[in-house]
Amino acid sequence: MSNKICVGQIVNVHGIKGAVKIRPYLSQPMDIGTFGRLTDQNGNRIFEVKAISQKGDFVLASIKGITDRTQAEAVKGLMLYANREQLPAQSEGEFYYCDLIGMQVLEDGQPFGTVKAVQNFGAGDILDVQTMKGRIFSFDFSKATFPRIDLTDRTMDIVLPEGMTEVVHES
Repeated sequence: MSNKICVGQIVNVHGIKGAVKIRPYLSQPMDIGTFGRLTDQNGNRIFEVKAISQKGDFVLASIKGITDRTQAEAVKGLMLYANREQLPAQSEGEFYYCDLIGMQVLEDGQPFGTVKAVQNFGAGDILDVQTMKGRIFSFDFSKATFPRIDLTDRTMDIVLPEGMTEVVHES
């Protein structure tokens, strides 16, 4: 499991004093300002983010050392990462997206495929699973579809939706 977890992305600038608009990847968006130091993906640049306000799914924030619009434009598009230790402990049944990617998916105890991506377009989490035959299918990330997830052995069970078995297993 990765030590660095992406917690948000700077998606735009706001105003002339260097404020930025962040899309947080957190259950509580304003928490983006509580982690102390965040970094870029490589850990080369450090950002101290202060959350100002929440506007829908986005957070307006200031970043220490960024004081004008030009400086803010320079970090637009940047992904922000926290070290795993900075994040709150997960409750039972909660997972970081990055921990699910690459997990082996089993159907009736047999290899079915591998999790390739986790998506959320607003209606809930979706897992993209590449089957052993190379096809990619998207599944609702729910307890009904994925009743068992084991982070230790990096496997999860899948129960295919009714009628999908024929589609997935066709040759």
